[in-house]
This record gives sequence, C-alpha cells and structure tokens, in this order.
Amino acid sequence: MKRLIRWAVVLMCWTGVSRADEAQDASPLSFEMTADLYSAYVWRGMVINDEPVFQPGASASLSLGEYGSLGAALWSNMDLTDRNGNVRGGGLNEIDYTLSYAIDVGPVSLEAGHIWYTFPVVNLGSTKEVYLSASYNSEFVTPFVSLTYDYDLLEGFYANAGLSKEWAVAERLTLGAEVSLGAGDADYMAYVGTDDAGLMDVNAAVYASYAVTESMSVGARLAWVSLLDSDARDAEPYWDEDLLWGGINVAVAF
Repeated sequence: MKRLIRWAVVLMCWTGVSRADEAQDASPLSFEMTADLYSAYVWRGMVINDEPVFQPGASASLSLGEYGSLGAALWSNMDLTDRNGNVRGGGLNEIDYTLSYAIDVGPVSLEAGHIWYTFPVVNLGSTKEVYLSASYNSEFVTPFVSLTYDYDLLEGFYANAGLSKEWAVAERLTLGAEVSLGAGDADYMAYVGTDDAGLMDVNAAVYASYAVTESMSVGARLAWVSLLDSDARDAEPYWDEDLLWGGINVAVAF
C-alpha cells in the first residue's frame, strides 16, 4: 500500500510538472533578443555607414490567439569605427522604438505599426513613421509589400515590394533569398538628395539560419544594394551608391 501511495505521489508530481511546462509553453507572452554584426549599415538603399557596425535589439510579443498579436521592439545601431566622425556620432548613434499589431488572415500576414527613430548622440533630432505591410505565405515564393509614411521630419511616403523564399535543407538549417524594390514620393526622396518621386533602391540578399537549440539560432547574411535614382547618385548623399555587404547574427527567444 505504501508503495502504491508512493507511486501515486510521483505520478501526481510528474503530472503537475508536465502541466506547468505545458502552461509555460502556452504562455501568450514571448521575448527575443538579437545581436547583428555587419560590415555596413544599409537602410532603404542608403549606406549610412560603409564600415562595421553592431546592431543589438530586443522585442516582446503578446499573442491574442485568433485575433493576432501585439508587439513592442527596440533596435539600435553602434558604429564600430570613426567612419562617421565624432560630430555625426561614433558608437551608439541610433535607437528605434516600434509598436505593432499583426494578424494572419488565411495565407496572408498583415501588420501595422508605429516607429519612433531617435539619434541620441548626433544632433539630428528624431522622426516618426507609421506603416502597413502584407505578405502572402506560399510554398513556392512569398510576395511582400509595405507602405510607410514619415509624418514628422519629411511628411513623405516610402513603398517597398519584393519576393522571398526559404528552404529547409536540414533539420536545423534554413537557407533563404529575397529581392526587393523601393520607391518614394517627392518628399521622401529628400533623404537621397533629390526632390522627384521615383524608384529609390533595389536589394538582393541570401541568408542562412541554424537552430543551435530550440531557443537560440545563429545566421549569416550577404546582400547587395543599389541606389537607383540618377539625381540621387549624382548628389552622393551617402557613402556608396552600390554596395555588397553582409555579416552574422544571433537570436535568442524565451
């Protein structure tokens, strides 16, 4: 009888632990931390820095079940050289804050959000954007499109559209590729030194991600970017008009 009671207690404890694990696994709140080391800082066709940068970030997501999810993220850039000089701010020179809402409607993923760009070291003030994005999840290729409106500094629109594809080549290894094309209205194109609306940038990238554990992954990325507008290329507002760049990244989810 004592042996039976002992086994019953063990079973109850094991069941309680299992249920606790299941409850933890089913938690609607998740977090992720990222650390990217790249040979350059490239953003929407603009080569902000053509020398090494470190870009750490953190995000949180709250699942709303069938009603989608809410997200909050922080992202930053640190120059690892004095390429931009002290006046423009070496070291930590950008921190961005994002609030978002995402939902899947069948094979279509939709997202809307707000981004606040801040530049704590350099005297560039800040700016704010709202955005909408959509992608169609297909086993062949995933088309995506986004529309952004800077309602603070430029009061201009930027749009981006492209295609992406991923291949699970092994249990833990995923390879991917993507291409995209960006365009801006006359106000937004001021970022690249011109005041005419038109195509802004073209991008192509290949990448790999390896799941070290269930919660940690490491990866690498190789990308090419080209600034398309001829007036912007002549104005040379940034370090390069065409650039091959890349780097490595680490992500931890919990």
